[in-house]
Amino acid sequence: MIMHDLNQEEEKVVLLIHPMMSSAEGFQICLTPNLGDGYRYLLPDLNGHGDAVKKTYVNAAAEAKEIHEYLVGHNCRSIQLGYCASLGACVMFKLLQYPDITFEHVFFEGASLYEHAPFLDWLIASVFLSLHKKAEKNPAMCARKMAGMYGEIAGKAMANRFIAINEESIRNICHDCSAVDLTPMSEAMQARCVFAYGEKDFDLKNARKQLPKHYPKAELKVWPGTGHCERISKDSKAYSEMLKQYL
Repeated sequence: MIMHDLNQEEEKVVLLIHPMMSSAEGFQICLTPNLGDGYRYLLPDLNGHGDAVKKTYVNAAAEAKEIHEYLVGHNCRSIQLGYCASLGACVMFKLLQYPDITFEHVFFEGASLYEHAPFLDWLIASVFLSLHKKAEKNPAMCARKMAGMYGEIAGKAMANRFIAINEESIRNICHDCSAVDLTPMSEAMQARCVFAYGEKDFDLKNARKQLPKHYPKAELKVWPGTGHCERISKDSKAYSEMLKQYL
């Protein structure tokens, strides 16, 4: 993990944990310019992504441990907003297990809530590994498909990151997304959490089942007409305005 620490003089801290195929740079394009300069932004590049692309992603617990060590070592124990998307949510669940870090709000976008899904693990790993091989052989095709889902700028960058990531990282990421550690939360903490999904997100159906069981006090948002984590890049200004209510 490599941490990008911006506006260190600011008091309010915002932690942004990116999804698979994105990076800290992706959030600096889509979110932080629209959220404004009045916050200290902590943007980790998870292993296998961004500036940490040459490192292998092992598991969410290892990523959370590195983030926790950075937070404690840099006096960032109180977080105004913890934001995480897709893979980032797997890491956030682990980070929430550290009692010495507090969050005023946590926003989960496209979070997998599958706890024990070995078939899903095999299936998504097979799909992503196949897509990875195709992307390596035909980068232009990969970029076109990503651009269709996430927009021209974000899509091209995500295609490049997908090609750069190694296969071991892909397998480990797919496992984490099908064996999520749904950290127990108090009702007060649940009330500080929002779980958001695109209307076409493949994780939404399971989330509707799991949220009432595990986090009944959390808020559920559904974005009409969008898929998995699409609204972040396709409608970044409006999305950022929405996030400001938690700041």
